Amino acid sequence: MRAASRKPKLERRLLSPSTLLIRLGILGVLCAFALGGAALADIPEVSSDYDGEFARAVDLLEEGKHAEAEAVLEAIRKSARLPSWDARAALLLAVDDAHHDRWAEAADHLAGISAAPIGLEPYRQLRLAQALELSGKPGEALEAARGAFSSEAAFAFRTRAAAEYAHLLERAGRLREAADALKQAFPSVSGSSEKAELAISRIRLGLAAHDDAGVREAARDLLLEAPGHDSLSSTPAFARRAATEAEARLTPAERGRLGRALVAAGDAKRGTRLLSRDLPSGWPAGDRGANLLARARGELALKKEKAAESTAALIGDDGSPAYYDAVLFRADLALARLRRGAEEPPGASDPRVLPVRRSLEALTAETVPVSSRRGARERLLRLFADGDDFENAIVQARALVKEEGAGSEGFEPIWRMAWKLYSSGDARGARERIEAAAALYPEVSRARRLAYWRARCLEAEGRADEARRVFGELAAASPADVYAQWARTRVPTPAKLSRPEVRDPSTATAAFARVDELLRLRMFAEASAEARTLKPSRGRDLRLAQSDFALGRFPAAALAIKRAIPEIGTAEEGRVPDAWRRIYYPIEEGGFLPGRASEVGLDPAVLRALVRQESVFDATAKSRAGAMGLTQLMPATAKSLAKSVLRARYRRAFLYDPGVNAKLGAAYLKRLVDEFDGSVTMALAAYNGGPTRIHRVARENAGRPEDEVFETIPLYETRDYVRRVLLYAESYRELYP
Repeated sequence: MRAASRKPKLERRLLSPSTLLIRLGILGVLCAFALGGAALADIPEVSSDYDGEFARAVDLLEEGKHAEAEAVLEAIRKSARLPSWDARAALLLAVDDAHHDRWAEAADHLAGISAAPIGLEPYRQLRLAQALELSGKPGEALEAARGAFSSEAAFAFRTRAAAEYAHLLERAGRLREAADALKQAFPSVSGSSEKAELAISRIRLGLAAHDDAGVREAARDLLLEAPGHDSLSSTPAFARRAATEAEARLTPAERGRLGRALVAAGDAKRGTRLLSRDLPSGWPAGDRGANLLARARGELALKKEKAAESTAALIGDDGSPAYYDAVLFRADLALARLRRGAEEPPGASDPRVLPVRRSLEALTAETVPVSSRRGARERLLRLFADGDDFENAIVQARALVKEEGAGSEGFEPIWRMAWKLYSSGDARGARERIEAAAALYPEVSRARRLAYWRARCLEAEGRADEARRVFGELAAASPADVYAQWARTRVPTPAKLSRPEVRDPSTATAAFARVDELLRLRMFAEASAEARTLKPSRGRDLRLAQSDFALGRFPAAALAIKRAIPEIGTAEEGRVPDAWRRIYYPIEEGGFLPGRASEVGLDPAVLRALVRQESVFDATAKSRAGAMGLTQLMPATAKSLAKSVLRARYRRAFLYDPGVNAKLGAAYLKRLVDEFDGSVTMALAAYNGGPTRIHRVARENAGRPEDEVFETIPLYETRDYVRRVLLYAESYRELYP
C-alpha cells in the first residue's frame, strides 16, 4: 500500500507509441480517421462522424492543444446529445488533466456525470477518487473510492479500487475497515507479487490495529498464496516475522503445498526442507505423489542425486500424473549417468539403455496422460537420433506432431540426423531425410530452412534446374531472411512472388466493447488489464498489443501481436500491414541508435535488430547470466571496452544508460565483425554464443561456405538467434528507412 502522501501510480505516457497507434489507424473502430490538426475556431463545426471527430480531439491533446480539443469535444456533445458522448468527453479530458497533474480540473470533469452508458462507471469513480485526493479532498475521495470498490459490475481494476479505498480508510484512521477491504479483494488477485503486496499491507494494518487474528490470516496468505515473497529482502521485517510465526503453525498438508511451490520457484533448499519434515503418510493421499516428486527435484537441484532417485522411487503406480512424471524423472537420471563422460551419447539400441527405453515406451500408451506421453516420445526421439536410427526417430516425430502440432520440439534431433549425412557428403540421403521432415514441419521458418538445404542437396546431386527453382522462391522473400540472402547468391534475379496481404485482423464485437472504449480514451493500463480478463482470441491479443505498446511494455506487446498475426517475425511478414509490424519492431526514444552505429561503421538496422532481440528496447533488462541493458552486455565485456570506447573508467551505471550501453554494444559487435573478416552472420553468432566457441567452429570448418559453417554451430539457440537478428534487420530497413 502506498503512503498517504504518495502520488498514485498512473500509466507511463509514451507520446510516440500512442500517437502512432492512432494515426496509423490500427485502433480500427476506435478512431476511424486520424484527421489533421489544423487551427480551429472558438466554436468549431463538427461532422456527424463522431468517431472521426473524437479522434481529432485525441490528436489535439497529443499535440498539447487542450483548449482546442475541449472545444471539439463540447461540439460533439452538443451535436450528439447522448450520455455516452458526455462520458467519453469527460473521461478523455480527465485523462489528459491527470497526465499534466491538473487534479482539480480532472475531478471537475469526472464529477456529475455517469460513465455507465459506456460500461466504465467503476473506472470513472476510481479516477475521480484519485483526482479528489490529490486535489486535497480526501473525504469526497473516500466516497468515490467506496463507489468503485462496491460496484456490482465486474472490472479488472477492482483490486486497485480496493487499494485506493483501503488507503483512504487508513488516512481516516479506520484501520480494521481498511484491512477488511483488502481481504475482500484478495481472492480476485492473480499475480503472486500483487498477492504479496496486499498480504503485507494487511499485516501492517493488522499490527497497527492490534488485530492478532487478522495478522495471522494475512501472514498465512502471504506464505501460501505468494510463495517465497516472505523471504525477499524487499519484504519488510514485520512481514517476515509474521510469516515465520505463521509457518510454524502450518499443517502437514500446507507445508507440502508450500514446499512444492518453493521448489518450483527455484528455492530448492527451503522447499526440500519443508517437504522432508513430514512423513508421506501425513500428507493427503492426493498430494503424496506430487510432494514426493517435488522433493526429488529439489534434492537433485541440491546435487543429491541418489537421494533424489530414492525419493522418486517411493511414488507408487497409482495412475496419477505424478507417477508418470516420476518415471520420466528416473529415466532422465539414468540417461544422465550413461552420458556422463561418454564421448558419444548412447543410442536407443545400446544394451545399457534398453531398460530405460522400455520404461519410456510403456509411457506412450493411449491411457497415459498426454503431457507424460509427449515427454516419453521426446526422450525416445532423442535416443533414436543419438543412435542415428532415422526410421524410428521419424516415427516418434510423427506421433509428436500428431499430438501437439507442428511446434514439436522433435525438429532439432531430426534436423541433426539430416545434417550429419550432408556433412559426410551423402547429399541424396540428407535430402530424403529433409523431405521427410518437411512433411511434418510446415511452420514458415523451419520450412524455409529445410527448403534451402534441400536445394543445396539437389545442387550437389547435379539437379541444378530443380535447385534453382527452389532458390528462386526462397530469394523472393520480403523481408529477406538468412536463407533468402544465401539463395540470392545462387540465382541472378529473385522472382517476385505475388502473395495476398494478411487480412486486417481488427474486429469489433460486444466482447471487446469495454477494452475498445478504454483504448480510445487513452486509458491504456485499464485497457490492458481488461483485455487480460478475456478468453484467448485474436481480438484479445490485438488489443493487448495496442495497450501494452502504448504503455511502453514492448516485450509484452510483441508477444501479443505475434500470437495474433503469426506471419510477423517470419519471411512472410511482408504480407502484414506495416502498422501492425511496427508493434513488433519498436524503436528507441530519440532515435539515437543509428548515430551509435555510424560512429563505428556498423549497419544501423543490424544494431536495432540486435537490441530488439536482446532486450526489446528495455534499458533496465537483466538476464540470469548477468547481461545488462539494451544490448545485454556482460559487465566484464563492458569493462574491457570502457577505456578505449568511452575514454572513461568503467562504472556499472554505464550499462543502464541507454546511450552509453548502445555505444559499448555497437563497438563490441563491430569488433566481432572485424574479427570474422566482415561476416555479420558469424559476428552475431559470436555475440550470442561467445567468440571463443565460434572461432573454434570457424577454424574447424575453414574453407567451407558460410552457410555450411553457420549450420555447423552446435548451439541451436545461437543459430536461431542469428536467424532472428538478420530477419529483424531487414524489417527495420523496410519499416524505418
